Amino acid sequence: MDTERLVGEHVRRAGEELGPAVNAELRKRLLLLNAGLLDSYGEEAVRLACDLLLAGAESLAVAELAGEPPTRLPASEAVPLVERMVAELGFTPLSDEQVVWVELRELALDILAGREQPGHWACCDVGRIAECWGADELRPLLSAAVGYDPGPVDPRVLELLREFVAVADRRLTGW
Repeated sequence: MDTERLVGEHVRRAGEELGPAVNAELRKRLLLLNAGLLDSYGEEAVRLACDLLLAGAESLAVAELAGEPPTRLPASEAVPLVERMVAELGFTPLSDEQVVWVELRELALDILAGREQPGHWACCDVGRIAECWGADELRPLLSAAVGYDPGPVDPRVLELLREFVAVADRRLTGW
């Protein structure tokens, strides 16, 4: 399942009011914001609200958040506005379990895209994915990914990560 479909389902659950103008990138940012996973939370929340307004999302909280100064809105002040925006768009905040699935899915996608090097993720991050998913077959393959050789990652690790992304997509679509 591709990212556009996943995050599209996340937004469509709240209704079709956001419409086709809200593209896959905006939908993904909304999912990550709902999960609290964006860097510079206050700044990113304001930028997303502005982009949602331009895309046609109508909500008082979206307009209020879009009117905040992006570089001066601390996360502590952004959180209640984001919670209102998420609610007005028809969503509930994600649970801790849902946030973990979103976070680990993004990590797996970064690994698959080569944005994360094996020395960074193999020892801990893939173990978290295996624990969350219950994929015991990942654990023995980690030694193939860790090593000191900067060569290619064992293709079995990458295939299992692709399977994890598919499982995460199915789980997240229902939320």
